[in-house]
Amino acid sequence: MAQRRLFSPDIVASDAFLDMPISSQALYFHLGMNADDDGFVNPKRVMRMIGVSEDDLRVLVGKRFVLVFDDGVVVIKHWKINNWIRPDRYKFTKYTDQLVKLYTKENGS
Repeated sequence: MAQRRLFSPDIVASDAFLDMPISSQALYFHLGMNADDDGFVNPKRVMRMIGVSEDDLRVLVGKRFVLVFDDGVVVIKHWKINNWIRPDRYKFTKYTDQLVKLYTKENGS
């Protein structure tokens, strides 16, 4: 069965999101569609797949829509606002070293 990915209007209809270039917005959506169940994804593969530039990723990082780790992996900051995965369908991330560095704020980000 295909994975379902959701995007909260609170995030993707915000002024901060809509002020970004369309190509950065598209990258955000594609990262979300390709992320694992904890919101981690290798952005390089996705960027090559859709033909966007490093600048688009820099915009997402600069506006804090994604957080980047030293090894190049990114996590979608608002993953838990956008998605809820049923426990019986959840697959733990392979990026465990990065996962332990994160915490969830009260607002879900």
